[in-house]
Amino acid sequence: MDSRSFSYLPGALLINVPEIDAQHADLFERLASLKISCIEHNAYMKEEADELFVTLVEHCETEGRLAREAGVDFRRHGEKHLAMLHGIRKRLDEMEHPEADVYGVIRYIEYWLERHIREEDTLLGKSLGASAFSGVVQAHAGMWLSQDGAC
Repeated sequence: MDSRSFSYLPGALLINVPEIDAQHADLFERLASLKISCIEHNAYMKEEADELFVTLVEHCETEGRLAREAGVDFRRHGEKHLAMLHGIRKRLDEMEHPEADVYGVIRYIEYWLERHIREEDTLLGKSLGASAFSGVVQAHAGMWLSQDGAC
């Protein structure tokens, strides 16, 4: 993913965890691409939607991995991911019906992402940042203490 992808991610949704921010930007870019593709073809583009879903699953796995590595409790956040993935997969599977509203699904995914980032991922970013700072402090505590308590 290149830097142009960040044009799809509103600045208010940056959580200051580079790997997560890059994935959020990629997800929003994929959503925009899916919408454009559906408009151009006047049809549901299943392959692109499935690729978006796989990217979303990978993103959820990334957040879980980063939380585990940092020792952050991710149970509640992970449960929200599972519920969201189940809901989105169900809605995407329903797109096979002729009366399905693909644009409604795209809006649903976009809204879910924006709300989830604001309400959940922002807190996750702060927890990961605090954990990283704590790790740096612990890693250097011995060195600082050996300096006769001088700051």
